[in-house]
Amino acid sequence: MVEMEHIVQKLEQTLGTSLGLKTLNDQEAAWLTQSMATSPPFGDRIGYEVGAQGSNNRVENGTSHKSNKSRRVHGAYVRKDLGEIWIPVNQQDPSRVIVADQNALTESEIGLITLLLSSLQDTMPGGVPKNTGKIEEERRAQQLGGWLKERLQAGELLAELPDEMLIRTSLTEHMVPFLVIHESEHAPTPSYKALHRLLRSYFGGDIILVPLLDKEWIILANQELLDGITTEDKEDTSVEGDQDLLSLFCMGLYELISTEWVGDFHISAIPAVNALHALPQTVSMLRETMTIGRTFQVKEHIHLSTGLHLERLVYSIPEYQRNQFLREYAAGHTDLFEDSETLSTLESFFELDCNVSETAKHLYIHRNTLLYRLDKIKQETGLDVRSFSDAVLVKITLLLYKVTKRK
Repeated sequence: MVEMEHIVQKLEQTLGTSLGLKTLNDQEAAWLTQSMATSPPFGDRIGYEVGAQGSNNRVENGTSHKSNKSRRVHGAYVRKDLGEIWIPVNQQDPSRVIVADQNALTESEIGLITLLLSSLQDTMPGGVPKNTGKIEEERRAQQLGGWLKERLQAGELLAELPDEMLIRTSLTEHMVPFLVIHESEHAPTPSYKALHRLLRSYFGGDIILVPLLDKEWIILANQELLDGITTEDKEDTSVEGDQDLLSLFCMGLYELISTEWVGDFHISAIPAVNALHALPQTVSMLRETMTIGRTFQVKEHIHLSTGLHLERLVYSIPEYQRNQFLREYAAGHTDLFEDSETLSTLESFFELDCNVSETAKHLYIHRNTLLYRLDKIKQETGLDVRSFSDAVLVKITLLLYKVTKRK
């Protein structure tokens, strides 16, 4: 594709006047968008009419100075405060404009430029240059990422997205957020373009990928994209069914990303949120879920807020109270958790709702072997995890031990 900078240079040589290529910020782009659809006070539309004899009659603010049958050719807009004429490179995506002095171009020259730009767009599918939309999409995503980082650093979790941020038009009231982190000292970080392309193929539709810190991304996907996954097999429409679906979806996403790139990936997710409101709070919840999950579920790569209620409560306990509890109720017992066999037994036992038979199957051991291990734990701690009250105490002690050990 011919570079637009080269085209502007050729136009300068042909017209003998100074032209520039400008990328608009969100406020300028919003002004231009309004100007393209309205008349003053937002801006003066400039155009011209081509009569049957080829005469050019000036049109200002949509009104012709001559009333002959003709077709209107427009597409240039005046910024009176800057003394400039702006001609959008792409009428469908007004993020870049050709700029000239307000009095530098005649009506015929403006028509020549707009006609050239229109013909260039017509050569592309849908009339839009192939890379323009993707570049602008990435720019808007980076801008949103910068805004989120500023709000999080300032502690403004309930901050509303500014109206002039154009990415607002892509956000909806029901979007499922994901946080993806890539950890590797030597493996290259996936590029925005490659990761976005891979995610679109997996989600089966448009998603919003927002870069935050280095090797950290937020994904926002419309709820409908997830509803379409395994719809035929989804008989349970309860909240628990939705949680299971989100877990399966994250597992597939993790397998796809970790297969495509080298490195250690982690994914956290929370149920659908209103992406138009309190987006910084959503990011904070995703990061907290990631931290809590990686603290208590060391071997896992997928962390869902819906499965970490007790862990979240324990994590919120002040450190001095955690240590006090361990001293008073688990003195001399925490060494038990250092034994990998005992730790694996307890975690599986709690995960399977304290069911002896299911735990033995899961660990591939005989039922009597499991009972021996549980009796050994009772002998060393005085607590029988087959009893509900003792099981709760051991579970909380285990969680406190994990978070305290990793501080």
